[in-house]
Amino acid sequence: MNHVYLYEQGYIPFSELEKVLWDFGPNVIFEIGEYHYSFYLNKANGLHEFEYYIKKYGSDLNAESEWYCF
Repeated sequence: MNHVYLYEQGYIPFSELEKVLWDFGPNVIFEIGEYHYSFYLNKANGLHEFEYYIKKYGSDLNAESEWYCF
């Protein structure tokens, strides 16, 4: 399981995800989707205060209008 999923499941804090976020690379982008990955990059850079990125049930990885955060 990658670190993004570990964070979303509550196994690691965001500070741990932030330490390894920059080393994920293209393999994880293909696994979790471009929008999902960029959400956590923006969170690490302080561009927003949202905690999690949630995909609407039944949407594909790159459906831009089907992603929500809170």
